[in-house]
Amino acid sequence: MAYLLAADIGGTKTLLQLSTAAGEVILAERYHSPDYPDFEQMLSAFLRPINDRHEITACFAVAGPVQGTSARVTNLPWQLNSLEIKARFDLKQVILCNDFEAVGQGIESLTEVELMVLQAGQERSGPRAVIGAGTGLGQAYLIAGQNGWQVYPTEGGHVDFAPVDRTQLRLFEHLLERFGHVSYERVLSGQGLVTIYNFLRDYRQLDENPECRLAMVNDDGANAISVFARQGDPLAREAMMMFFDIYGAQAGNLALTVMPGGGLYIAGGIAAKNLELLEQSNFINAFNSKGRMQDLMQAIPVKLIMQPEVGLNGARLLAAKAMYN
Repeated sequence: MAYLLAADIGGTKTLLQLSTAAGEVILAERYHSPDYPDFEQMLSAFLRPINDRHEITACFAVAGPVQGTSARVTNLPWQLNSLEIKARFDLKQVILCNDFEAVGQGIESLTEVELMVLQAGQERSGPRAVIGAGTGLGQAYLIAGQNGWQVYPTEGGHVDFAPVDRTQLRLFEHLLERFGHVSYERVLSGQGLVTIYNFLRDYRQLDENPECRLAMVNDDGANAISVFARQGDPLAREAMMMFFDIYGAQAGNLALTVMPGGGLYIAGGIAAKNLELLEQSNFINAFNSKGRMQDLMQAIPVKLIMQPEVGLNGARLLAAKAMYN
C-alpha cells in the first residue's frame, strides 16, 4: 500500500503525520524540535514502529531556505538532505519545501469555519499572499495556474524593519546597536515579542508584574506575555499591541508588493492564539495606513487562518502530487 509522510518542521515544534493515499491517518505526532540534535533522529523515533517504508512518499516543510535537495532550519542547527534521508530510511521519494510553500498549498483545503475575515475587501482575480509570525516570520505569494495555485516562498521576513512612530524608532535604534541589522523577524516572532516587552519595560519605565517575569523564565517567554496580556497586565498588553501594530504594517508592505486581489492570509500561531487581542489592536489600521494607497489597501481581503495544521496539510498535498506525478 502507498503511504504519504508529511512534516511541518519549525524552530519550536515539528508535526509529523503518516497517512494512506486516501487520507486515513496512520500515525501522527507532535515533537518539541529543540529536544533533538537533528531531524533524522526525530524521524527515526517517529518511523520506528513502521516496518514497510519503501512505499512511502514524503514531503518535509522546513522553516528556512530550501535549495534543491538541501534545506536548513533558520532557528535551529538542523540541515536536511532529501537524498540522504531517502536512502537512510528506505523511502520511495522525499521532497523538501519551505514551510510557507506548504501553508500556501494548504489554504485550498481550508473550510470557511477555519478562516476569520479581518477585512472583507473586494475579492477579485489576482495573486494571494500569506504571512505568519511564530518562531520566525514566514511569507509567500501564490499565483493561479492551470493546475491550481502555484506557491512561491520568500525570505521576506528578513527585510529591513521600518519603524512608523517614535516608539518604534527607539526600538529600532535599540536593536541596531545590538545586532547591526534589524529585520522584521527580529520583532515579529516569539523572541521578538519578548524583545518588545523588555524594551517597553525599560523605555517606558513601566512596572513589571513579577509573576509575569517568573512565567517568562519558567515557560516560553512569548506565551507567558500573551497569557498575562489577556489577563489585563498593562506591560504585557502594551507589548502585544505594539507587536500587532508592526505586524499589520509589514502585512501591508507585503500586500503592496504582491497586490493580492485573491486575499492576504495571516498564518502562524501568535495571531490565532491571541484573537481577542488582535481584534482589539490596530492591526488593520496599520495594514491600511499606506498614505495615498489607503483606498487600495482597504479593498484587499484579509483573512486569519485558524487551522493550526494548515502547513502539515499542505505538505501532505505536495506529497500526494509527487506520488501521482
